[in-house]
Amino acid sequence: MLGRNKVKQIVADLDQFIDKMDECVLIYKNGIRNYLEGNKDAFNGNIQAITAIRDNTTDMRRGIENSLYTYALITENRIDILQLLEHMDMIVGQLYKNLVQYEIEIPFFPSELNIEFLKLVELVSLSVEIVAQAIRDHFRSPQQLTEKIHTIYFYEKEVEKLAQAIKRKVFHEMENFKLSQKIHLRYFTLHVEQIAEEAVKAADLLSVLAVKQRY
Repeated sequence: MLGRNKVKQIVADLDQFIDKMDECVLIYKNGIRNYLEGNKDAFNGNIQAITAIRDNTTDMRRGIENSLYTYALITENRIDILQLLEHMDMIVGQLYKNLVQYEIEIPFFPSELNIEFLKLVELVSLSVEIVAQAIRDHFRSPQQLTEKIHTIYFYEKEVEKLAQAIKRKVFHEMENFKLSQKIHLRYFTLHVEQIAEEAVKAADLLSVLAVKQRY
């Protein structure tokens, strides 16, 4: 009875972690929009909110890991759950670190880049949202997993193409910008790309787990 209750609690904790990941990406997306549009108070609120989520998910991850090891639960799937949890934690961590860097470094974005950069952020956010859905599917309806995995790969490729276009525009067309300013913009564009890359790593793991479930 104790074991069954603990398993249910771990599943509930994982579900709550996914909820937090969903919330985190929404705050991240809104935070960058508020930064680019000069909404300082709203942006500061986004920083506070994403910091609270990061602190929360760090505690949640430790709690789930503790339960898995302390009670020796779900032995056959424990490594898989820990690996998924690691990728979820990495995604939340990157969303948090990326947004906080805007507050620390105060990058200057020319207005002509705003639309493309916000589209880049939107694509990355969609990839994370699909990862969250795919992880839920892994536990609830694995038959829907393949389509979502392919969608994550699609968004990652779109992110890469748009990021390259933005960097090319910065270095080839913005003649009035100093090299240091161009590098700064490239740096922040690269950080967005890294979130999509982490989403793909989660998709790769889910793909492997889907094969393991079939055999």
